[in-house]
Amino acid sequence: MSLRVGVIGTGFGRRVQLPALRLVSGAEVTAIASSSLERARAVAAEFGVAHAFGSGEELARASDVDLVIVSSTPDSHARHAIAALDGGKHVLCEKPMALAVREAEQMVEAAARSRGTSRIDHELRYEPNRLKARQLIRSGAIGSVWHIEFVLKPYLRGDGRPQALDAPWSWWYDASRGGGILGAVGSHLIDLCRFWTGEEIADVRGGVQTFVRERFDERHIARPVTADDFASFVLRLAGGAVVTVTLSTVATHGPGHFAQVTGSEGTLVLTGETKLEIGRRAGELEDISVPDDLWERTTPNNMWSRSFVRLMRDLVDVLAGRPATGEPATFHDGLAVQRVMDAVRAGSGARLD
Repeated sequence: MSLRVGVIGTGFGRRVQLPALRLVSGAEVTAIASSSLERARAVAAEFGVAHAFGSGEELARASDVDLVIVSSTPDSHARHAIAALDGGKHVLCEKPMALAVREAEQMVEAAARSRGTSRIDHELRYEPNRLKARQLIRSGAIGSVWHIEFVLKPYLRGDGRPQALDAPWSWWYDASRGGGILGAVGSHLIDLCRFWTGEEIADVRGGVQTFVRERFDERHIARPVTADDFASFVLRLAGGAVVTVTLSTVATHGPGHFAQVTGSEGTLVLTGETKLEIGRRAGELEDISVPDDLWERTTPNNMWSRSFVRLMRDLVDVLAGRPATGEPATFHDGLAVQRVMDAVRAGSGARLD
């Protein structure tokens, strides 16, 4: 019997997750929800989905849904996830998990009282080269980790759309709805730090900035921008390693996605979405990239979509009683990431240990 999936959200859900779910054997999308019933019906018709709802809470109560994917705007993640868990459903919630720590804690509490399985969609845990980086770090291939550096500039959105400097105003630029680069990408990188090293984050220093303070919406009405378009922060892991992160949606040039892990015995370098290199002490970097068997099979053809397919395949297996092939992010992982993001936004620095 197929796992019956309901998707709340017709933005990222429509552009990335619904196409990707066609590659997940054993999963059948049975319901779509949006804050606009008309929009939900249009997307349901586009993808041949049986049921459309005008609210996430309605979908959470639907009798023909086993797993709810919460892909709505972040300000609604908590209420949609809690409604689904309280309704006995399994939940995969998009990141950022919530708007603030208290909401994330309420989600953890709901998961604890539910019989359902709860996960956060940190799909980069399933990206082949980032997974290989974890294996190398955990096996001691580069010795003790001293420093991890993450850079993202310019920014390309997970649904494949370029984040142009003059992009029109949307919820993404509204802090009250969970917009901004820190939640969109910073949450993934914070999660990768913990996933790669197995260590908690003990100290946070840094902040966010909004450089472009006004944008025009689709009706050409000027709207204030309150969400961050730049973030820079330093983390100290419990074992002493230092992590530096720079994220920008306003930079027009740069390496794109870049990560470097410096260890006592060597270095790992991740460039773009698919290239992984290793260097031993003073030796040259060697390309050890892992091929991606989903290359050009997803729409869009990017690491977010391909990794989401793998995450969902693993989740379907687990819910069917088969062994897990990965280590997905739990709600507890999401809460740990939320604590770091709240500290970065506070801007004054914080000890978390």
